[in-house]
Formats: sequence, structure tokens, C-alpha cells
Amino acid sequence: MLLPQRQTARLRTGRVSVPGATYFVTACVHHRAPVLTESRSATGLISTLSHLHERGDASIIAATIMPDHVHLLFPLGGRLSLMQVVAKLKALSRRRHVSWEWQDNVFEHRLRADEARDDYRFYIFMNPYAAKLIPTTACWPWWYCPEPSACRFLPLLHADGTPPREWLREREVIRNRLHVS
Repeated sequence: MLLPQRQTARLRTGRVSVPGATYFVTACVHHRAPVLTESRSATGLISTLSHLHERGDASIIAATIMPDHVHLLFPLGGRLSLMQVVAKLKALSRRRHVSWEWQDNVFEHRLRADEARDDYRFYIFMNPYAAKLIPTTACWPWWYCPEPSACRFLPLLHADGTPPREWLREREVIRNRLHVS
């Protein structure tokens, strides 16, 4: 019996790196192993994101580390291609962690001019709450936003940094108009 062939090569077809364009990227761990939110992995990944941002490889707008994947939003600079940024993220984060591997491919979407960055940023922020990994009465520790003043919704958080419960419904409304999977 012939097994179906993976079509991962088709994921690369049409993948274009446009300097200055904003990309939403999801990178998953091999076999979707829930290892990224282990303290050592998550801390290392936050450090890697910070390194990429500070070096100008990717001006990270927002990122959230989930147990088996990470969501990123960033405008592409002129020095590295999209896949070079992704490769650097994977290589630097793996340098400290040998017990898990990244999947070869990523999901990526280049935002169109009419798509709001803040909608993607909000989606990324609310993702662990929507996945029921944490209640809205607690703060997700693995959110990364190097320029919080650019987030229109952050001042609307409760004083303790937690989101209003009704934001879960708003996230679903926003998710339906985004290209996130």
C-alpha cells in the first residue's frame, strides 16, 4: 500500500520575502511536543526573540510562546530573507536545547495593506487564553512585546495585567478575519 506523500514543498511555492512587509509566522515543534513552555525552553526562546529584535534581524512586534508552537509578528528587514529569519530563530533557540526539534516548515502570512497589525497582535496575545492554557485572571508569562506602547489594547488590561474576560469573544471575531492557519 502506498502512503500519501507529504506536500510540504508546496508550502514553499509562492513564499516571497518582501523587505518592509509585515509577516505573521507560526513555527511548530516536531510532533507538536509540548516543550516550549517549560521554563528553560521558554526563557531561551524569549532571549532568542530579544536577540533577533536587538540585532535588527527582525523587529518583533509581538510573539507568544505556546506549548508546541510560537506565533510571531514582525516586519521583514532588508538584510535577511523571511526564511533566514526563521532559520536563525530556530538555530539560536535550539543551541541551548537538544531534547526537541522544530518542524521543517512554518506557516507564514504576509499582511496586506488593509490588514491591521494590532488585530494580529491581539490574536497573538489572547491565544493562550483562548486555548484555555490559563484563565483570564492570570498573566501569560511567555508573551513578548518589546514596544508595549505600540499596543493599543494593553492600556485596557486590568491593573494586574490580565485581560477582560469578554476579550475571548472579541478574539474569535477578530480571528475569523485573519489569515492565521
